[in-house]
Amino acid sequence: MMSSASAPGKLMLLGEHSVVYGHPCLVTTVDLRVRVCVESIPGDRLVIRTPALTKAGREDTINLADLQEMTSFPAETGFVLAAVREFQRAFGRVEGLRIVTEGPEQSYGLGSSSAVTVATMGALFGLRSLPLDLHRIHELSYAAVLAVQGKGSGFDVASATFGGTILFQRTGGVVEKLAVPDLPIVIGYSGKKVSTTNLITRVAELHQRHPGLVDGMFSLMVDLVLSGRSALLSANWSLLGELVNINHGLLESLGVSTVQLAKPIYAARESGAFGAKLSGAGGGDCMFALVDDRHREAVRDAIAAAGAQPLELATNVEGLRLD
Repeated sequence: MMSSASAPGKLMLLGEHSVVYGHPCLVTTVDLRVRVCVESIPGDRLVIRTPALTKAGREDTINLADLQEMTSFPAETGFVLAAVREFQRAFGRVEGLRIVTEGPEQSYGLGSSSAVTVATMGALFGLRSLPLDLHRIHELSYAAVLAVQGKGSGFDVASATFGGTILFQRTGGVVEKLAVPDLPIVIGYSGKKVSTTNLITRVAELHQRHPGLVDGMFSLMVDLVLSGRSALLSANWSLLGELVNINHGLLESLGVSTVQLAKPIYAARESGAFGAKLSGAGGGDCMFALVDDRHREAVRDAIAAAGAQPLELATNVEGLRLD
């Protein structure tokens, strides 16, 4: 038997870092899909092939019984292994498996780890002919991500699972899918890949030193997210752009922006964008700008001239699906 599933990447719109502390955020999907194919094979082993392993001319094999005892996970296959382990814990022992993952060569820090985790879980549900319960898949995938990373809010897992544009809040298990039109966004990649967990730790240390100040910033981010939800639903891009700019200022205050991000952000604003900010944990990876059609090319050129790579990626795309 064989089953395959795919899941998209994500772009954080408003509320990064505050979401780690149980506050809401707004996130949309991007069309960087990861596909996972799961096949039953004889024996009691798990064979994994990823693009990186294929490039190295090998595949990894592990005894399924050993999977339950793992306390750390290899970088190349960790999210797949953790997903299989969480599935086994929920639904019982699985037979031998061959798992093949496929995805873009470059993920730009836009959620490939959550996408491969969710797609693996979805493919396992398909293999067992289980109903595609998205809330259960999100729960198990989030547990898998925590097993590998140790930290995380779950917003990226929710985005990959449910798709589209959502308001997410871990506290209370809020996943509100927003009926919004295509988002007028240009994404720019700073060229620097960073560790999300390191940035979360840095903000946590700042929060420990200045709890009142940082909590105050998080409270402002909540207001921005709720106002942003209204702006999204009414397609008020100029208002959303103002909120985006304010949110970026708070992220600057948290110390997670960089020169490589600031240059394309300010270049985009000066070239006619409604607003621009970093997206995600910061320290590198991506920024985005909200633009209208009249300024789109100028903003894209300005982002490139400022040293970032403009990305032509559709947003607000479908979440987990069986392929």
